[in-house]
Amino acid sequence: MRKAAPVLMLAGVIWGGLGLSIFIDGLQGERHFPLHIFGLLLLADSLVALMLGSAAKGTQRGVFYFKGGVFFLVALLVLSGRHSGNLVLAIVFGMAYFVTGLFVIASAIVVRFTLWRRSLCSGVLQIAFAIFLFLPFPTAHDGTISQFIGMVLITGGLQSLLLSLRMRRINEGRSVFDILAPQDLLRSDDKALLSTTDIATGGKLIVHVWTPEGSSENETLSRPVISRYIAAVDANGVVSTGHAALEMPPSLYISLYPAADIDRSPSEFFNTLKAVEANSVAGLFQPDYQTEARNWCESDRKIIFTTFNAAALTSFCSRYRQVETYNLTLRNCSSSVAYALEAALDGVLHDRCTWRGFLQLFLIPELWIAAQLRKRATTMAWTPGLVLDYTRALHAIVHPSGVSLLSFIKRKIFAQ
Repeated sequence: MRKAAPVLMLAGVIWGGLGLSIFIDGLQGERHFPLHIFGLLLLADSLVALMLGSAAKGTQRGVFYFKGGVFFLVALLVLSGRHSGNLVLAIVFGMAYFVTGLFVIASAIVVRFTLWRRSLCSGVLQIAFAIFLFLPFPTAHDGTISQFIGMVLITGGLQSLLLSLRMRRINEGRSVFDILAPQDLLRSDDKALLSTTDIATGGKLIVHVWTPEGSSENETLSRPVISRYIAAVDANGVVSTGHAALEMPPSLYISLYPAADIDRSPSEFFNTLKAVEANSVAGLFQPDYQTEARNWCESDRKIIFTTFNAAALTSFCSRYRQVETYNLTLRNCSSSVAYALEAALDGVLHDRCTWRGFLQLFLIPELWIAAQLRKRATTMAWTPGLVLDYTRALHAIVHPSGVSLLSFIKRKIFAQ
């Protein structure tokens, strides 16, 4: 990873520089950016996604249809070449940045996670850029697409630079997981070396999720998004946040609880959301899934991995269990599962480490979905709903369904 850090840094500079040039081009009214070609490529991508959606199953079908539908709409607006289309795109892109900025600001103020001030500034900048897209200046929305694409590339370039700096500081023999994990998550005095090629394929790695609605004792109020990703509230006002656990039979189980019940009444729940040291309490790890299910209830969602890094997961557990503290938004059951799963998947794509494998991975929609889910969770808090979606996205990457454009064409040819 240290050897690759300068390459990533250079790629970030080129990527961000390209974005800056496209953004400046948009300020001048798209004089050089090939907008028509971009629209055709986007249209082709949307049609491929829609075709693959008809062959996919379950959650993956929804992913393909959503991506294809959004890209198809944007492509039509781009290819229309009309001012009204650019105005609609300015509103759509601006609202996306505005809502995201408000979400980031609210999360930073309420949760007060590590580096929350940096996230707060990021939210303010996103809202400022949204307002800039709304204004008909300086090109009366004719450069909206170039400005949007340029800003996306600039942001990606900056993130690549920051990631490359962390890659340069990784110690010899450490896991890739240590680059992405919070700096204070594990004990730094543990120098255990890991083998990225020791991948288990015969056992099972099970992620258990108790959704807020599924784990509530009483019928919950109908609040789809809040109940799915944050918490469910029943008619009596009792809050249920759900739960998540990770199991590697027969001996490894990660399920973190507070040693004493936390007051989750509506009046106190807001205060417990702050990821501050004052809200950290003694934690308790459950012994195994059978005991937890017997004392509470069965998990209503189970995602099973058959390819994982057992050695990396065992190393993570030995270090993670050295600190038995619980914090509702900083170190909870869901964050424990998310980071343990990332450690367990270290090196699982070792056999796909080719340029072809990289390009195939780069084009998987679930990769980008997982990245967005992780970004939202680390700037707010890991919840059972986010862990469920994140785990499903990673499962689609590690265990691909085999749905591709080539397989789709072959299936249609042989069907005829």
